[in-house]
Amino acid sequence: MNATAARDLGSGSPSADRSPGNSGETCGCSPRAAREAASKSACKATVLVVEDDSHARKAVTRILRLKGYAVLEAATVVEALVGLLQRPQWVLLDLMLPDGCGSEVLAQIASDRTDTRVCIITGCTGLLFDRVRRMGAEHVLTKPLDVDALIALLGGESVRQAS
Repeated sequence: MNATAARDLGSGSPSADRSPGNSGETCGCSPRAAREAASKSACKATVLVVEDDSHARKAVTRILRLKGYAVLEAATVVEALVGLLQRPQWVLLDLMLPDGCGSEVLAQIASDRTDTRVCIITGCTGLLFDRVRRMGAEHVLTKPLDVDALIALLGGESVRQAS
């Protein structure tokens, strides 16, 4: 996400920073209500945002909520694994997390054999980047995040992936 988009969304403002790191809120409701709302088309889809940088996570969460998505938040691998129990349609997954690597979350998604789609959002390149592609990550976007590309991806549009 570029600095202008984060600033425009109020990232770092007192009101934006009041929300807890892993609020569990989605479209302003509980995770269960969010799943029900998403299934009734009140929300476009449920998205689990896994990002340890609280400002980036809150900014992405706010953008997605404004676009009509139900959002779950996680800052660690452990929180992400708990979030997977909600069966989100999408996981936006950072790789470098304080308690491990996002590839652990990707491995759990693969073993669960759910329809959850994964977009890696990372600043990493090289071997780790190649490894998560082989593990089944459908899409990889690099930081700073191109918000328009993310919204297009979630909406089903073709997006050029990072190389």
